[in-house]
Amino acid sequence: MSQWGVGTMEEMRSLLDRISESGIEVPQSVRKAMCSLHLEQFTTYDFNGFFHDRPVVFMETENGGVKTISAPHMIVTLLHHLELNQGQEVLVVGSKGGYMAALIASIIGEDGRVVLIDPSPEIVRHTANALAGWPTVDLRQVESIEVAPIELPGELNRVLITGSIESIPNWMEERIVEGGFVLAPIGNNHHQELMKLERQVGELHPTSLGPVSFGPVDILESEPKPLSAIEIADLIETLIETCHEMELCEAEDLQQLGTIADELRLMEDAQEGELEAFITNHMQNFVQLWPMIQLMFAPTLARPGDIDQDDYSEFDFDEFKP
Repeated sequence: MSQWGVGTMEEMRSLLDRISESGIEVPQSVRKAMCSLHLEQFTTYDFNGFFHDRPVVFMETENGGVKTISAPHMIVTLLHHLELNQGQEVLVVGSKGGYMAALIASIIGEDGRVVLIDPSPEIVRHTANALAGWPTVDLRQVESIEVAPIELPGELNRVLITGSIESIPNWMEERIVEGGFVLAPIGNNHHQELMKLERQVGELHPTSLGPVSFGPVDILESEPKPLSAIEIADLIETLIETCHEMELCEAEDLQQLGTIADELRLMEDAQEGELEAFITNHMQNFVQLWPMIQLMFAPTLARPGDIDQDDYSEFDFDEFKP
């Protein structure tokens, strides 16, 4: 287990102090774990941005897919809300380069166990090397997170999903024990809520912890590709909701956008050229809303632990939206 040098440890302590001063609770167990692990163990990329409260890339694909270790404020938030104790068993979905699993393993101790699953063979190979010295982390590749891994424990108490999903897989939902919960960014590719779904009296009760921006669990799904008709319809409906709440448009304009979204949902199998023609024909409906549309595709993200809030990061994933 690689350790921080003195200077780097001071940077980490200062970062965690800034995060704490911003109002985000930093449990002592989380502070101790983050000050004891060296990021060089989990990524070969430059990680200086981590000390400015930014995500750090740990893998890219030839086609532009990117996977990151989350921004520190998000790591602290996730670990805080997991309510970790010594000896617990935790299921983590999505590798994060092995860094999150190592932090959890540090907190729950030698009597605890982390089961880490990821659908990417390349990610699993990278993570296996990073976690070679962590006997309490059980790393497995799965074909899909929608299917329960073989020999996974029958009951689940703590589950952390580290990539965006539209809903909790059925097998996972069925195995959450009373008092246990799932922590996950739930939504589409452009808008998610960090949700805690806790089983109480037999039912899963959702609690929103705030809007977030996460990439998908599978690195292949992060590769750039044209939006589908359904994804465009989702974006338009989010745009309608935002404009209605902020009173940015007339009711008639929002109604027209709603009609466009409904028509797009009927074009699920449309080819790219058909979609382009459809959007072009309705372009006049979007012109006045273009600044809002740009913000939806490139949201402003919070960095409460950053020294320079105006600096720019190329890879803005796994962060809170202010």
